[in-house]
Amino acid sequence: MMTISAVEDFISFHGHQVWYRIVKPDQEDSKKLLLLCVHGGSGVPHDYLEPLSAIATA
Repeated sequence: MMTISAVEDFISFHGHQVWYRIVKPDQEDSKKLLLLCVHGGSGVPHDYLEPLSAIATA
């Protein structure tokens, strides 16, 4: 079974701190495409995007 790693940090954007998370397989496959997911904005939780991290191992 393939394992995944996650990196979390903040970037500064227009005076605000924006949290981000990168999920990727430990062994990269150059044939796979990158998937960028952006949630709905302030006040909207990001929990509904968490199941998408399983795509990193597919």
